Amino acid sequence: MNRRVLALTAAAVMLSGCSGSKLSHKGSDVPDRPETWSVEQRTLEDITPMTGEEQVYVTRDEETDAVKIIQGVLSDDPINNEREALDLIASYSQVMGYIDVYSELQYSGVTEYSHKLDYRFDQYCDGMQAGYVELMVDFDEGNRAVVLNSHYADLWGFDPKPKVSEAEAVKCAQDKYRTDKNAKAELTIADGPVLAWIVPVNDESVAEVYIDANNGDIIRRIPVTD
Repeated sequence: MNRRVLALTAAAVMLSGCSGSKLSHKGSDVPDRPETWSVEQRTLEDITPMTGEEQVYVTRDEETDAVKIIQGVLSDDPINNEREALDLIASYSQVMGYIDVYSELQYSGVTEYSHKLDYRFDQYCDGMQAGYVELMVDFDEGNRAVVLNSHYADLWGFDPKPKVSEAEAVKCAQDKYRTDKNAKAELTIADGPVLAWIVPVNDESVAEVYIDANNGDIIRRIPVTD
């Protein structure tokens, strides 16, 4: 296997706060995105087809071309616990666009079904969940990992500090919807990624709205469920 041993610059991670960025959310003082990692990196060429398959299957995001799903035997080594699962995920950081999985991802749990184990790791930034990564291990493939499913949010340089206060976010929601007298808002990372306030509202069809924490716009409406 042709791999490269690369060292991640710790200073870059410390300066960035959250390990991600997106356009207007990226500050001018954010260092360049790291292109090296602390673990030995694998490539798509290192992956082999699963038993009975003729090829490795790779799914990419239509807009960004980022790799989202890999189906194939990702390593010759068996995965026996969550630490080994995280180490394997880290070895595909370059392929998947991860920054530092050891600081970004937290083990969420494992689900067993149909001779397989699905390890899930949730991605956090400043205490807010932003995405997740799942690694599937197949008993019939000798306990080796066969699927890497990524719902990772690229947060390099992402600023988790809102420009719109909680009170201002509630007022923005009140401009279009009724709210309880003492309505509280919760800060979250919405798809984009976008820093947003979740504000509960009283409406026949809408349960809560997402307010962009940078400009006060309503960016999402969550419908009422029966």
